[in-house]
Amino acid sequence: MPLLQKLCNNTTNAIKDRVKGIDDDKAEIINYGLYLWITDIIKLTIILSTAYFLGVFRLTIIFIICFGLLRMFAGGSHAKTFWGCLFTNSAITFSAVYLSLLLSFIDPAILIMLVMPFCTVILHLYAPADHENKPLVSKKQRKKLKTAAYAVLIVEYLLSAFATENAVSITIILSTLFACLGILPLTYKIMGARHGNGL
Repeated sequence: MPLLQKLCNNTTNAIKDRVKGIDDDKAEIINYGLYLWITDIIKLTIILSTAYFLGVFRLTIIFIICFGLLRMFAGGSHAKTFWGCLFTNSAITFSAVYLSLLLSFIDPAILIMLVMPFCTVILHLYAPADHENKPLVSKKQRKKLKTAAYAVLIVEYLLSAFATENAVSITIILSTLFACLGILPLTYKIMGARHGNGL
């Protein structure tokens, strides 16, 4: 998105001119942060607007929150372009939401017993999964993120177990599944993404 990149460049240059101590490296970080922040708002607006018109707004909100919380600590692969990211996020979100509606006749406890062991193993093996634009080099930080990811996973399964609607429970369960699938090496390979260490 050239127009958005131009906006971020102009904003970064304005900040650099007005704030002392910002060198080129810091300016690059600010520019990248601005781009991510603005594109995330645009993507979220598009997805939520679509969900509203499709009549699945509430489940979409639940999925985005639960998926985002686990992904915040577990990490995961990223698409390289805005449109690729929008398409991927939309496909994941609406697949999970509609799948939760289709599977709402199933007892969520059965899905928890199937999905939770898988996600626990994936988190143990691969979390936190960084990417080349935001590498994780501190062992202490990696340990904290992994512990936090386990905590979020447990809380989300507890929420799914006590939810009064099957569709809500299954949406939460699927959010953990999709978040964990996002940190698999195979997913990185499919997405053409790279870890911070270049793997």
